[in-house]
Amino acid sequence: MAGQKIHVIGTDEIVVLLGLLGIEGTIIEDSYQFLSVFNKLKNNDSIGMIIIAVPIPNDLVDFVIEFKLNNRTPFIFCLPDIFQVNIENEDPFYRKILDSIGKIIT
Repeated sequence: MAGQKIHVIGTDEIVVLLGLLGIEGTIIEDSYQFLSVFNKLKNNDSIGMIIIAVPIPNDLVDFVIEFKLNNRTPFIFCLPDIFQVNIENEDPFYRKILDSIGKIIT
């Protein structure tokens, strides 16, 4: 990842906050913008890591997980909303991880 950038896709608060740390970002207003921004970034060779810091619908969660499973670069990190009430019930990435662990254990 040397020489490559980190880019965050998120709400204005997260993008501004991480921008103060020198991380570039794209503010999206709704989940429908997510896919077009994500597709542009994943094809950009200068991007080594994409941080997803915005809620996205379940079909896009499946798309992101499929991308992560089949591609080494760019690295995808989904930043959970840790202040969300009932994160175990509301966060789709968290639920998918728990479901996968349950399938492995049983």
